[in-house]
Amino acid sequence: MVRKTVSGIALLALAGLTACDSYLIHIARGQSDLLDRARPIGEVVGDPTTPAETAEKLALVQEAVAFSEHWGLDVGDSYQSYSQLDRDATVWTVFRAERLALNPVVNCWPIAGCVPYQGYFEEAKAEAFFLKAQERGFDAYMGGVDAYATLGWFPDPIASPALDRSKTSLVELVIHESVHNTIYRPGAAEFNEALANTIAFALVKEFWAQKGVDTGDLEAFFAERDHARALFHGLIQDTKRELDEIYAAADVAEDLRLQAKADAFARLKQRYHASRSAFGGYNYDGFFERDLNNAHLVSIGTYENARPELEAVLYGRFGGNVKRFLLAMEVVAASSEDWRVALAKAKP
Repeated sequence: MVRKTVSGIALLALAGLTACDSYLIHIARGQSDLLDRARPIGEVVGDPTTPAETAEKLALVQEAVAFSEHWGLDVGDSYQSYSQLDRDATVWTVFRAERLALNPVVNCWPIAGCVPYQGYFEEAKAEAFFLKAQERGFDAYMGGVDAYATLGWFPDPIASPALDRSKTSLVELVIHESVHNTIYRPGAAEFNEALANTIAFALVKEFWAQKGVDTGDLEAFFAERDHARALFHGLIQDTKRELDEIYAAADVAEDLRLQAKADAFARLKQRYHASRSAFGGYNYDGFFERDLNNAHLVSIGTYENARPELEAVLYGRFGGNVKRFLLAMEVVAASSEDWRVALAKAKP
């Protein structure tokens, strides 16, 4: 089974489509196919041949869309339709990084700006790009993605791979991608993804509370999940610090630094397995089964590096007021200054 990840990947490369660019033609065809398969969610839910679980989750998507709009998110025409796919992922993305630095290799596109990944609608094409990256000496990571946002340029359907998520994760997905439709700073992937996660993690609790889920049950569930996430990111940050020291030792022979790098990743896995019981039911076993490299850490950092900063502002300066925070983040996204400088100036 392909690993599903939350992604705000924006395929706005379409805006710069030229007839001579095979990659952009691939993206255009994949996007077109996704839209051609789309059926109105209401029609699918009402179809007696639709499996009960599919109908239930699509009805949940409709609720999540209405909820997102209530909170001021610009869902637009997204998630009004459903595309049944014959594959385990909607797209596959490839992250690349330098071998001896935690620096992503970025791709730059019109409108979307520079992003630290490249996406494909066909697994074979993604794998070919992944293998080519390795041949060129980069660390690389390839993963399946169940959803992405075109930032309102197309009526994004919810695709069948996304329905493999839990109900809570599915609601978070809708909120996450709706944030991208509402606020997007070209070329600032860490800001965009961390903001979407920050808002999704905050609002999903309110979503279930409004549906009458017991407050105690909600607090227990999210406390366990937040604890596991904190443990995971603590392990990752410890390893990043180790690797930064290794990579900064430019006077040490490359082969020795590469061996030290391998040892650091081995210690990361050992630390996870030693603390596995503390994660409870929310674990990261799948992640640690991989042969980890810099590209894996870059992919995590894209979504998480800036989240502590944004959450500190949301719950500190803005007192948890999501609507005011969103208005301020629109200003940050539009600012000509570095986004962290603009964030420091944001006021309720």
